[in-house]
Amino acid sequence: MVAMILLVVMIFMGRGLLAFLQQGTENSYSLRQKMRMRLVAESMAEKQGNLVRMDESRLQNLRDNSLLLLDQGHDEGLDYTVFARSWGGEIYIIATAFCRETTRDKLLEPHMMVKGVLVKEGEHYVWRGWAP
Repeated sequence: MVAMILLVVMIFMGRGLLAFLQQGTENSYSLRQKMRMRLVAESMAEKQGNLVRMDESRLQNLRDNSLLLLDQGHDEGLDYTVFARSWGGEIYIIATAFCRETTRDKLLEPHMMVKGVLVKEGEHYVWRGWAP
């Protein structure tokens, strides 16, 4: 009887350990996925910000409080879109990276959005960093 109780206790402890390990694996995957999306979104925002600073004519169709599509594509296994928005005398470069790798990702569509700020000083735009 004591052996049976010990066996049941060991089984429950083993199941608890497996559940703990599975949760840790899922958290690790989620963190890696978010980091990849953030890095892709930031690199695309910086890339488009530099392209706008070199060729300001890319913003000629941008009106106040409107969005202008700058780029859309696929990088590092992730889809992304980059928009420019003029608001309050500043240009916001808004980049969003989407993860659509698995069936679950296609259903939930996890994404990460970052915003960079460009300000016109004199004749040229200057990168002001990341907006909250």
